[in-house]
Formats: sequence, C-alpha cells, structure tokens
Amino acid sequence: MGPTCIERAAYKSASPAIRVLLVEDDADSADLTRFQIITGRDTLFNVEWENHLEKAMSRLAKPGIHVVLLDLGMEELHGYKTHLAINAVVGKTIPIVILTSDESPISRNITLDTGAAGYMIKGKTSPVELREGLYEAVVRWPQP
Repeated sequence: MGPTCIERAAYKSASPAIRVLLVEDDADSADLTRFQIITGRDTLFNVEWENHLEKAMSRLAKPGIHVVLLDLGMEELHGYKTHLAINAVVGKTIPIVILTSDESPISRNITLDTGAAGYMIKGKTSPVELREGLYEAVVRWPQP
C-alpha cells in the first residue's frame, strides 16, 4: 500500500524535491522518462541524467541523490549485472528502482533479490506509477 495523501503532504512540506539520478543510455528514452517524472500535479522531483554507467557511479560517489532510476540495458553492462554495479557504489544508502524493457522473470527476481527497491517495465508503467514508485522507494527506504 502506498503512502497516503497526508504522508505525501508532510513529506513535501518537510523536504526539498526528491533528487533522481536517471541512468539511461538512450537519449530519447531518457527525455521521455524525465518528462514523465517531472510532469504531474504535485511533482516532487528533480532529475539528473547520466548516459554511461561509469559517469553514474562517479555521480553517486557525491552527495545529493535520493533515488536511482536504472535501465538494465546499458552499453557497458546488461541485466542484473548493471544493478549490481550501481549497488556496489551506493550499498544500502540509496534505493535503486529499475525501469527496463527486460520483462524476464529471472532478471526481475534476481534484481529484486539483490536489493532493488522496485522493478518497472518501460512502456507498461504509467507516469503516475513511475512517480509513485520513486516516491515510495524514498520514503520507505531504511535510513542508515
């Protein structure tokens, strides 16, 4: 069950915007995803985009990101190994939400079993579901 309207209002009034690091190697897909995240009635998000895994890992070594939105089909790595690479940098400090075209149950299960906060399918996830998934990942993630 997702956060209530009261929980959202309390979070919004108490915190700055949620900073999302979008890790996606396709520029068109990144533009669409960014638009879907920041377009909403009460959007709470700022989105940074990195198109290479190494750049994303460097960015995550610096403070300021609240949640990672990760495509599993990156140029450098594919599938759950992409998640493992990002997870090695953030550990348990930042939730990682997967947004991918990989509908394989094996990939989904491995990624969730290794700590992903959510798994969404491109083209089958609405903008509302995307924003809710990111929001819930942040507010439900255990603080270190």
